[in-house]
Amino acid sequence: MPNASKILRDTFNVDPLILACRNAAREKIDSATRDNGSLDWSQLPKLLTINPKVIKGEKYGYQTSILHFAPSWWCGYNFCAFASVGCGLGCLTTSGHGQRHMIQDGSHHVHIARIIRSILYVEFRAQFVAKLEREIAAHVRRARRADAVPCVRLNGTSDRLWEKEQPHIFGMFPNVTFYDYTKVPNRDVSHIPNYSLTFSRNEANDATAWAQSLNVAVVFRVAKYDALPDTWHGRKVIDADLTDLRFLDPSNVVCGLRPKGRDTFNDVSGFVVDVAA
Repeated sequence: MPNASKILRDTFNVDPLILACRNAAREKIDSATRDNGSLDWSQLPKLLTINPKVIKGEKYGYQTSILHFAPSWWCGYNFCAFASVGCGLGCLTTSGHGQRHMIQDGSHHVHIARIIRSILYVEFRAQFVAKLEREIAAHVRRARRADAVPCVRLNGTSDRLWEKEQPHIFGMFPNVTFYDYTKVPNRDVSHIPNYSLTFSRNEANDATAWAQSLNVAVVFRVAKYDALPDTWHGRKVIDADLTDLRFLDPSNVVCGLRPKGRDTFNDVSGFVVDVAA
């Protein structure tokens, strides 16, 4: 999607908030980089965090940790190769604590942290992966102490091909359930028993979304507490806002979501679907 990619890159490259966060991220990385090139992780944000959506799974006996990169071109590198203009501009990265007005001490610490993680993954890959392995292991220990099933989302606000980039992770933690949303067409992780994917529909991939072998997530123009449609494209719609545990969903369903992110409800690109359409 070169046109969408260029539009998003050009848009984010002049966004004052994003540019300020990029500069702050670079300063923090430089400060945390020792003379020998190793990173002082005590000066850097944790890789795995939580958010209100994944916490919902705890009442069902699951504990999820999530990795939030900076989406699309926010960090200067593209972390969502198949993002459309609609989903790129309406990304949920600007929801919750990522809302643009949530500035503290002159900085947006959430977006700075996400940009830092993204840059480190690209430029300090080996150190990043080693730290990620340690944090997943710590998450597993915490979940076991709570008598919960450990889960990990590696693409909280990104769309990396982990099965190609870091395939060893899944075998290293066979008792962890990994799951993600993806917009990459024909992505197949069926050979990885502990990795589950849900295809994410946008205005650019609607024609192919329904041919995927995965469940399809759709953002409907429905207010927070209003009901989703019962069916869509001949498939049953489930309320995917109730929990983040997509690997528990039945097959061949639409995972209905409500708009999140800055101005997403008023999207006109086609990313957000009108129920009456």
